[in-house]
Amino acid sequence: MHNLVSDQALMASIRIFYQPIVRLADLRPAYAEVLARTTGAGGTLGGAATVVEAMTGTERSMHLTGCIMQRALDEYTEHDFAAQNLHIAINLPLDAMLHPDLAPRIELIRASAGLPAGNIHFELTERHPVHDLKAACAVITTLRAAGYGLALDDITPSMPYLPALLDMPIRAVKMDRSVVISNLPSDQEFIRAMVAQATANGQDIIAEGIETVDLLESLRARGVTHGQGYLFSHPLPAAGLRQYLAAATWQPA
Repeated sequence: MHNLVSDQALMASIRIFYQPIVRLADLRPAYAEVLARTTGAGGTLGGAATVVEAMTGTERSMHLTGCIMQRALDEYTEHDFAAQNLHIAINLPLDAMLHPDLAPRIELIRASAGLPAGNIHFELTERHPVHDLKAACAVITTLRAAGYGLALDDITPSMPYLPALLDMPIRAVKMDRSVVISNLPSDQEFIRAMVAQATANGQDIIAEGIETVDLLESLRARGVTHGQGYLFSHPLPAAGLRQYLAAATWQPA
């Protein structure tokens, strides 16, 4: 009962924002990542930490993820983002993937919104290491077969089980900001390796944390296909995202 009450209070405090993910070839938005932020006393907007810290255990993680997904898809439908060829990207903790009711819950939420699975992408985040890689791969395969897009999120050289996760049937890999902005030779080599592997597998490769034109041009020249960061847009409420999409052209912010 305590978790139910606390989750209801948490969801009441959550506001949904969207950060565009653009194609580097033309700077046009392809996806919008859903970002859940909490409001505090006086309406002060907080970061993601409160939401992340609340996702303790597979059941609670699945419940909160489902609530956020429902809220985001309701706004996606209300603002008719599908008509503007924008897909939505929702964080899905890898540990929540092991919940036995994951696929049916996702399908129920999607069906209630009346959206095709292809409009919805899940960014697989590893807040807690997943050791049962066979089970994780089975769920990823099921979601792919249903038509959802799947990306491995926040990848770094130190990510546990990274080679095995990269071999799963995902459609994109997303490099963490810490790697993207780094000048360390080891991180630069990691970017090169990820671009080569993604290209060979026909996957999108997304770079987080792009904030300068120089970094944009460098990543584009190296074969990175998509980017996200303040250079393009800060996180926006749904109405702000609609205005962003209505622009005739997209230029760095």
